[in-house]
Amino acid sequence: MINKSKLWFLTLSSIILVLAIYYIAIPTSTSSLVFSSNNENKQEEIDIKESEALTAMRISKDEEDLEVLQTLQEILLDSTKTLEEKNEAYEKIKYLNSNKSLEGKIEQEINSKFKISAFVSIKDNNLRVVVANKEKSVEIANNIISHVNTATDKAYYVTVKFE
Repeated sequence: MINKSKLWFLTLSSIILVLAIYYIAIPTSTSSLVFSSNNENKQEEIDIKESEALTAMRISKDEEDLEVLQTLQEILLDSTKTLEEKNEAYEKIKYLNSNKSLEGKIEQEINSKFKISAFVSIKDNNLRVVVANKEKSVEIANNIISHVNTATDKAYYVTVKFE
């Protein structure tokens, strides 16, 4: 059963999750300074360029998720809804949050392992990876698909698209 304290906790954690994703998805500048791990105070500049298409996809996906999350939270707060409807909305919120964290995790793994900017989207049992690479390489696509399949225990149908 959902009481007021659980509902507040769910609402606040959802807001924190949305804000964290927002701040991660918005690039701060075109270059950033990274400090070396030795004590000599050397600085290295790394240029970070991300496809505008990927940024647009992230923002669009975040807006869709936020709308769904708001409607589900309205169901939770509605006193006329039954307990079954509220529990179903709560389960959908949990599912949405777990998908969001899995998307971020896989996206970071692809970015670090393959040195390619990528956007990951999960809808139902489909996991879509959009890669910001002008070269359409079957080898890269196969490597990404196999990496995602091992990371998710083949729970999703994985597609890779190059932008």
